Amino acid sequence: MFLVTMLAFAGVGDGRAQSVHTSADAPASTTKLAEELRQFGDIELIVFKNRAEFLDLVEQRFGSKHTGIPDKLPRSPFTVTGRDGDAHLGTCRVFVPSNITPDTGDEVFARLMHNWFGTRLSYATSAALTYRWLIFHEARHCQPDHFGGDVLKDHRDEVEADLFAHEQLASTSASASATDQNALARDIIAFRIITSALIAGRSHMIGLSVQQKLQTPGTPPTFTAQQEINAFLAARKLVIGRAKTIATAVNPTNRELVRAIIELNSEVDPATTDPQAVLVRMVITALDDAIAHFAPALHQSVATLQSNGSP
Repeated sequence: MFLVTMLAFAGVGDGRAQSVHTSADAPASTTKLAEELRQFGDIELIVFKNRAEFLDLVEQRFGSKHTGIPDKLPRSPFTVTGRDGDAHLGTCRVFVPSNITPDTGDEVFARLMHNWFGTRLSYATSAALTYRWLIFHEARHCQPDHFGGDVLKDHRDEVEADLFAHEQLASTSASASATDQNALARDIIAFRIITSALIAGRSHMIGLSVQQKLQTPGTPPTFTAQQEINAFLAARKLVIGRAKTIATAVNPTNRELVRAIIELNSEVDPATTDPQAVLVRMVITALDDAIAHFAPALHQSVATLQSNGSP
């Protein structure tokens, strides 16, 4: 979901300069957030409206020689850092699609989850704080040790970025006035479980790792990154397969998707001891819980129909 680099760069930036940049017409909230990133190095926080504006920004910052930009830009914040040939890119640039910023009134978690569970979600914290968490996540990617790697290295980097952002926000007085550490953790875990199970690519299938590290910090992991990825892939296959058998149209509705997850969760075998089956069971259960967290009314209405034996 988050992109460490967009352009044809290789290497790392030094991240040591202490300056912050924003686009000239950035909304006040973006400018304030950019100032908060000062502590993490030379970071430019840029909000762009569309592909044309993004291409203009790339040309301004990097020149017109770079190619390979996807036709469809990511829906979420992403980071451009590293090297341009032999030259360091001293400034790390965090690009943010304008339609997920708080100024639009949209909820970033809802949009990143394709609005499957509604456009207004139920948070333990708030939509504004979870947006800040996403941006702080990207700030961790601005550090040199997070540039480049294979899927397993990227997986580790994503987990680190999540934990870094949580620690930074949960320990500040500004965040503490709105919530506590556990509340923010609940929102993060629910978001990561849903995106890992239903949307994300392999390097971002990190929901179980984030859940374990936030709920039981200091506890050694009980699974490898590859085992976690395999569990999310298996769970996704089960969920999509069941939803398609339930669906009355070509594509399952959100209610049919939730019904599939509830059914699968009720069918898991609590006695299984096969390590991979245990992880898949954990994913399905956590996914059911995550939807109930963000969309309690939707989840309850589907669960009630199921308990009454309705099709």
